[in-house]
Amino acid sequence: MKKSVSTLLMVLLSVLAAGILVSTAILMSGAAGRYRESVATEQLAAADKAIFQNVLVMRAHRGDIQSALLSEDDPRAKLTEFQGVEARGYDGIVAALAGLDIPERDDLVTRLKAAWDATVPQFKLLFDEGARPRAERVLARTNAWYDQMTKTLDAANAASLAVSNRAWMTDPAIAQMVQARRLAWQVRDRYGLQCSALRPNINSSKPLEEAQKLATAQGRGTINAGWSGLDDLTAGAGSTALAAVVKSSRAEVEAAHQRMDQITKSLDGSGKPAMAPAEWNAFCQGPFNGIIAIGMTALDASIARAEALKTAALTSLVVQSIAFVAALLVAALALRAVRVRLVRPVRTLMQAIERIGQRDYQTPVAQFAHADEFGAMAAALEGLRASAATADRLAQEREQDQGKRLERSQAIDSACRSFDDTVQAVIVSMGNSTGQLDSSAGDVRKLVDDSTEQTAAVASAAETATTNLETIAAATEELTASVSEIASQVQASAADARQAVEKAAQTNATVEMLDRAANRIGEVVKMITAIASQTNLLALNATIEAARAGDAGRGFAVVAGEVKNLAAQTATATDDITRQIAEIQAATGESVEAIRAISLNISGIDEKMTAIAAAVEQQRAATTEISRNFQQAAQGTRAVTDTIGSVAALNRQTGNAGAAMADSVRRMSDDADRFRVAVEGFLGTVRKA
Repeated sequence: MKKSVSTLLMVLLSVLAAGILVSTAILMSGAAGRYRESVATEQLAAADKAIFQNVLVMRAHRGDIQSALLSEDDPRAKLTEFQGVEARGYDGIVAALAGLDIPERDDLVTRLKAAWDATVPQFKLLFDEGARPRAERVLARTNAWYDQMTKTLDAANAASLAVSNRAWMTDPAIAQMVQARRLAWQVRDRYGLQCSALRPNINSSKPLEEAQKLATAQGRGTINAGWSGLDDLTAGAGSTALAAVVKSSRAEVEAAHQRMDQITKSLDGSGKPAMAPAEWNAFCQGPFNGIIAIGMTALDASIARAEALKTAALTSLVVQSIAFVAALLVAALALRAVRVRLVRPVRTLMQAIERIGQRDYQTPVAQFAHADEFGAMAAALEGLRASAATADRLAQEREQDQGKRLERSQAIDSACRSFDDTVQAVIVSMGNSTGQLDSSAGDVRKLVDDSTEQTAAVASAAETATTNLETIAAATEELTASVSEIASQVQASAADARQAVEKAAQTNATVEMLDRAANRIGEVVKMITAIASQTNLLALNATIEAARAGDAGRGFAVVAGEVKNLAAQTATATDDITRQIAEIQAATGESVEAIRAISLNISGIDEKMTAIAAAVEQQRAATTEISRNFQQAAQGTRAVTDTIGSVAALNRQTGNAGAAMADSVRRMSDDADRFRVAVEGFLGTVRKA
């Protein structure tokens, strides 16, 4: 399919712009995806913290409720307060889950709601037991509430686990903090279970059974495993604050274990409390704040990391959006620049060349505001148009001169024919008069015989003068006409030759300017080739980014591949343009050589015109020679005059005979007048022609 070069360049530039826009769009889409992920990560981290805090509240007050039943005379007011705290904890967990967009959210909320709905009726067991005298209260009768509350906490822990798992997968640093929070909860959970398991023994000083000792040892093993995991997580750089909290909390837990061991060893089975319930509860809760601080520090670090990711993603999105808008503006400006600085000038130049090709030399070539290659080409083309217009005008003037010369020749020919007719008539009339003169000449013959000797000399001189005068007249007339005609033609030819030499030189300069403009266009094509190579690299980068995006970037990978193919086609098309420009440069070189040859030929013609001018000078010299002969004829005429003076006496004797000849002479005079008028008319016609 054939296309103009300007259209091809527009298509190539459009392809390059599309490639850049697609690449920036892929990057912007990736940045938008990362921003959405960072927002979701921030929501997950905040929800994980909220759920963790509410689970801690619900878990802590479960022990407070048991302590109140064992230590308060009338714990029902505190039970009401604690029930409200537990309800608010449940509502907080549900609210945190409601703000998330995860597939398992509804299932988690349903499970938690079912567990809580089953727990609420069990609070009646607490109030019933609290109504009994303190000495008659037995915690075992509240196990149904305790077990159902444990199920509620398990449902809350499941929700926390699901949310933290989602946060885990978003970022490695957040995953470490999630693991730290889980390990802290592992330590807190096992430590709290130890306190709950030992509370009846402490309240009655009952020694531990072997099963209780084994459970305690297993719990401490789990706690130690949690500490080891936390040590591993805080060993890396950037965990200084968390490491300090872990170290402090571990020291508190280990100190609590040592005292707990001392207390359990002192249990003697007396039935009396080894430690008051409130005191035991306070003792057990002593390390809780440090353990919880580990989880809260990890959660705060997760939220900070999520906010940092969100900020980075937002910055990347803004930068990529600005890059996309900038690429769009650059592409639009580039297309407009190509249209204004390339397509439109090329179209204008093509129209001007077409007009010149159709011999329309009157319309000027439009000039451009920018002094670039196209501006130089327009100026050169305008010079070529002006030269062509001048050459056309000179050709028309030559045609007009040739027409005038033809009309003059025709007028001269017509005058010559008329002159010939008149001369013939005069000759006939003079012949008749000569007959009459011959009759009269007989009467004067005798007188003529007497003057023969003298008139012989006169006749000889007159004959010589007549011959010279006729020769001079004929030669002068022919040479005058020839010299005038030759001089006119030589001057016109010499002027035309000089103008042709000048126009050939101007044309040669114009073609050389076109050759330099073609070289500059070749440089522009090289620049387009470099842009196509850069587009190929951008398409490759876009393919890599699309591959990193996985399935979401598969469509962009296909588009990037198409851009890469289009870039390759751009390179091929640019090679074709380069080859065509090389052909134009070769043709321009041949044109330069041909114009130089024409200039040499015209210079030869100019030399020949100079030679012809020299010949005209020789003709003028011949005219000078004829003038000299004319002077000699004048001298002969003067001699005739002298001779006629000597025969004047004889002429008087022939007066009578002359009277007879008067009539014939008058007629001859009339004929001579007619002849003179015809000659003057002929010469006047020749001068006008």
